[in-house]
Parts: sequence; C-alpha cells; structure tokens
Amino acid sequence: MNERAALMRAICDNPDDDTPRLVFADWLQENGEDDRAEFIRVQIELARLPTDDARRKKLDRRASALQTQFGETWLRELPVPDKENVHWVKAPDWLDGKTFDRGFAGLLRVQSTGTLAKHAAKLFTATPVRRLMIWYMKKADKLTKIQHLRHLHTFRARVVARQAADDILACPHFDSIPDIRLSLSALPEPYRDRLLKRFGDRLRHQP
Repeated sequence: MNERAALMRAICDNPDDDTPRLVFADWLQENGEDDRAEFIRVQIELARLPTDDARRKKLDRRASALQTQFGETWLRELPVPDKENVHWVKAPDWLDGKTFDRGFAGLLRVQSTGTLAKHAAKLFTATPVRRLMIWYMKKADKLTKIQHLRHLHTFRARVVARQAADDILACPHFDSIPDIRLSLSALPEPYRDRLLKRFGDRLRHQP
C-alpha cells in the first residue's frame, strides 16, 4: 500500500475524526495538490464554525469556488468498477447531504447488494462514504461482511423481498446508522412492524 492509499484508509476507518483528513491535506500540499488541500481545510473549518459565525460567508464562497473548478475532476478520480451499477452521486439527490463532506465525496448509489459486496473493498477505501443507496434489495446477507457500513450516516434502499428484510434485521451494522430510509411497499405489514420495532425513530418508510 502506497502512502496516499494508507492515508486515505485512515480517513475511511475514522470518518468522524478530522485529524486524518488534515494530515492528508498536509500530504497533498507537500505533493503539489494545493487546491485539494485547501478545499479539505476550508470545508473542515466550515463544519466546525457555528452557523452564525461571520467567517462562514467568506469560507463558503471559497469552498464553492474550489468545488466548481475542481469538483468534477475529484469525483472522476474515484473508482467506478461497474459503470452501469455504481455511481458517485452529486447533490441534490435522493440521499440528501452535500456532494463533498469535510473535503471528501460521500454519496454512493449502487444497483444491488451483490454489486456493493463485490466492490466494497475498493469503494469504501476510496473515500469516506457517509450516505449509501441500494436501488434494489432482494437479499442483504452480504452486508454483514462490510464493516464500513457502521460509519454511514444515511442508508436508503428499496426492499423488494422478505429475505432482504430478515437480513437487515440480522445485520449488526444498522445499530449505528442514525438515518435509515427503506421503501417497504413490497413487504407485508408484519415485516414493516418488525423493522419499525427494531429501528424505531431512525427508520423512515419512503415510497
């Protein structure tokens, strides 16, 4: 593993900690990527400031300018192992949130659980994914093996089979996800009730 990959892995393994992000920003600057380094620092500073802080306006303008100029390039640098079924998302989107969070892309949409499981190692070490959507979920047993799911802020999926619901209920990673949005229209009411009982206010049923 090269130095860049090792620094990125530290960020992905500790997405709530700003220190690895700032260490990476220093490394980027040392290696000639000043704009990317500045963007990370500016977005982190913005995230730390109170909403009424007078410094926000200037920082927000600078972050927007950098994202407008370089954001598409930074998104294209992320791995897309399956162009038909893996998408790094730009806001606004069904996942809500911003395209970049504290300097890094964080919105990922995949077609199925199988697609995610097949490429998880590459996707979840490329950037700290915080919001994930699985378009079609018939089974979900493979989610248990994806440790990075516990770092998600938002999980959204169309649950189209009872087996998927059972697998979600059995997956421990959902214990730490604060925002769970599931389309449950294909499931009988007892399954919906079980999911609501397990996740409570963290679960939102979306069409």
